[in-house]
Amino acid sequence: MNKFDEQEFKILCKTFNTNAEVKEVEIIVEDKAFFDKTRENIIKDRRGEVVFCVIRPNGRIITITCEEYPQGVYRIPTGGLGHREDVVHAVKREVMEELGLTVDVKKFLGVIKIRFLYDKEHIMFYSYMFLLKEVGGRLLIDALEDEVSDIREVNCNQLYEMAESLLDIGGKWKDWGKFRYVSTMAVYEKLQMTEEKRV
Repeated sequence: MNKFDEQEFKILCKTFNTNAEVKEVEIIVEDKAFFDKTRENIIKDRRGEVVFCVIRPNGRIITITCEEYPQGVYRIPTGGLGHREDVVHAVKREVMEELGLTVDVKKFLGVIKIRFLYDKEHIMFYSYMFLLKEVGGRLLIDALEDEVSDIREVNCNQLYEMAESLLDIGGKWKDWGKFRYVSTMAVYEKLQMTEEKRV
């Protein structure tokens, strides 16, 4: 069973002096293949993900796409969080691997407890959200992996529009779109409560 670590959450809140919240979301999955793949990933190597909202020196937010995504689809970047991996280490590792950047953690934004429900089965997945400031590296050029095919810099309003568009995805990407909507919209909502909403 993939369980949430309450003590870890409290330490993150204390470390970053934040009153972060835990939000619970249920995603009703229509595609069994998507459900089975998500469960397999959890069993194999991850308890969840880190969600990274990277603020560039120009004040804009990095969003990403990958070659296999439907055309024109962008989202807030995320990366896998291992079962025993330190969350802060994971977010810095993933930002370097996917974006080629070094960052300072400005704020821990909270956790989304996602309950994926398919028929009578369910699995739990945890998204740890961070607000980060870019401090070094060359975007994509220094990336250790080539998963990200393109980035788009957006302001807060554009991030909202991007999140909403994820719900319009159909076909085999529909459940994935609902999943990625959750983290992208959650980051937008957190930014609305911080000074970063002016970017």
